[in-house]
Amino acid sequence: MHHRLTLTSSVACAAFAAGAALAQTPAPGPAGTAMYALVVGSNAGGTGQTALRYAEADAERVAATLTELGGYPADAVDVVVHPTPDVLRDHLTRLAARVAADRAAGRQARVLFYYSGHARSTAIDLGADELALAELRQRLFGMPATLTVVVLDACQSGAFSRIKGAQPAADFSFNSRQHLDASGIAVLASSTGSELSQESEQLRSSYFTHHLLVGLRGAGDVDHDGQVSIDEAYRYAYHQTLVATSATAVGGQHVSLEVDLKGHGSVPLSFPRAATAAIELPARLQGQTVVEDRRAHAVVAETYKARGAPVRIAVAPGDYRVLVRGDGELASCDVSTASGTAVVELDRCSREPLAAATGKGARDPRRRLRIELTGVAGDERQDAFTTTLRSFGYQPHGGPSAGLGLTATWQIDRRLAIGGFGGLSGAPEWTLPTERQPLRFSWTTWTLGVLARAHQPLGDHGFAGRTSIYGQLGAGLGITTTRLTDQDDLQFDSRFTGWAVTLGTGLHIEANRGIGFSLGYELDYAPVMKNLTGDTHASGGHRVSTGVSYSY
Repeated sequence: MHHRLTLTSSVACAAFAAGAALAQTPAPGPAGTAMYALVVGSNAGGTGQTALRYAEADAERVAATLTELGGYPADAVDVVVHPTPDVLRDHLTRLAARVAADRAAGRQARVLFYYSGHARSTAIDLGADELALAELRQRLFGMPATLTVVVLDACQSGAFSRIKGAQPAADFSFNSRQHLDASGIAVLASSTGSELSQESEQLRSSYFTHHLLVGLRGAGDVDHDGQVSIDEAYRYAYHQTLVATSATAVGGQHVSLEVDLKGHGSVPLSFPRAATAAIELPARLQGQTVVEDRRAHAVVAETYKARGAPVRIAVAPGDYRVLVRGDGELASCDVSTASGTAVVELDRCSREPLAAATGKGARDPRRRLRIELTGVAGDERQDAFTTTLRSFGYQPHGGPSAGLGLTATWQIDRRLAIGGFGGLSGAPEWTLPTERQPLRFSWTTWTLGVLARAHQPLGDHGFAGRTSIYGQLGAGLGITTTRLTDQDDLQFDSRFTGWAVTLGTGLHIEANRGIGFSLGYELDYAPVMKNLTGDTHASGGHRVSTGVSYSY
């Protein structure tokens, strides 16, 4: 039976790492059953795979939850991180020996195997080596355990969401159903055979393991009997993983479950009622909710809480802050847990309006159109054209070239903008003395074109977040107009057209209310103007630029 069900809330939680070597003597579990767990995590990437960030930490969290809420004695939970295939085989062999000893002594045993790391359709990848999936199946289901639960979260890394598996992994439960047809088996897999599993930078965990643990801490306890069954854990993990991954670039991820538990009935995986402390989100609370450990300054839980039913989250005793975002405001509620359940009292929470949405660096992401006025100044380029002028006796006067530029750019993401530019620059006047009055020669150049500008913020927050280094490149049309004024004050104008380019770099500071300032360097090049001897002057040169902008 392949379940696909939904729930109504989403919680994120963190647990402390725990785990020890497998004990020689099994500890009794529910109804006198010996409980064993082999928990494996491997961040290592093989050929063509990027190392994961959270697989090994996920394994530690799973182990902690099993000992805290699952009824597994700490000395019966074997945590293995970054193993080689031979190391994992050794731990499987030792586990099989313990289970066989229980069977010989007439005791029942329950085994839970968890793996998070890279995988392919035929093997789990442990760095450069692999362990065949067929061998893993044989070893796990060859143990004479009364109940064997297998949880598989196979993964590979990516950017803001990591992809788990260099290629879509086989569905470990559904596609291999014929190999798992034995009494007392449950296989919970992070995705179907045609999908990729994912890690989350924001959750600092894989989506699947994250939500599975949240469910085991009480969010999955739909019937409020104080325990979370395999089916309840699956329902919660399925829905929350699908909701969380539907907004990622990879797309929705469907958790799968296959069971053969004839005669076992509802099998509990955790007992959140056994926790010494818990925080209850009351029935009337609704909105995105975060539970923060004030002492550790760490997020313990994150949830979208729907109105209508309370949600109880098992936590360690301590001081917490509960933040609830909803109805245009943010409520902050202080909660202390010593023992028992502490209910969030909404009437005692402080409240404040939600701040206007801003991106990193405190720049409003809705301000995407920028208009900028720039002034430039610098020496005019010297070339064959200006050399010819000098050979006729002309000399430049009036200082450096100067001009104004206007750009309009549209921010297509945080680091790239595209748009257009226009500019007008004038060169120093050249004069040639005569008996009456000097001949005067001057020119101005107009440019018009398209522009691309890349930004790199210096930080994420404060002044550094509002300050960026930019580089830009533009190309388009150049139009140069020349004017010769003779000794009789008669003027002769000519016009030339051609192509023009500009490139530059600098520093841009975003001030308040969309106002910004820039200081930079430009190299302008417009080979447009020609003389009668065939020389071409490339208007422009090395320029210092300063500008003011407005974004909206």
